[in-house]
Amino acid sequence: MSLGIHSLGPEARLRSRKDFDRVFKLGCKAAGRNMILWHGRTVPGRRPRLGLAISAKVGCAAKRNRLKRLVREAFRLNRPRLRQGTDLVVYIRPGCRWKGLAGAVEDLLRLAAQEGLLA
Repeated sequence: MSLGIHSLGPEARLRSRKDFDRVFKLGCKAAGRNMILWHGRTVPGRRPRLGLAISAKVGCAAKRNRLKRLVREAFRLNRPRLRQGTDLVVYIRPGCRWKGLAGAVEDLLRLAAQEGLLA
């Protein structure tokens, strides 16, 4: 199965526990009302990668999956705007009140700009 031109392939995701731990331990953190963003440097020139963390306190599985889809899509749409060589981990907070994609994009870009992660 080939991935479409607009898909977010496996090279764009943090998958291993080691990658998550490196970002949590050596990276920086920015907190917003609906999400917390950790970011760390990686191989220079590598396109940004995304990892997601979400608690069961956020809601049922359907709600958690919807919120994760929104963050992945916000990341996919704005990946070219993010600084190269950066790994991001997004923790979606309980009580997240996004009504749609616009809320996820707004929060992601606001925290990225606050931390100087926009190219």
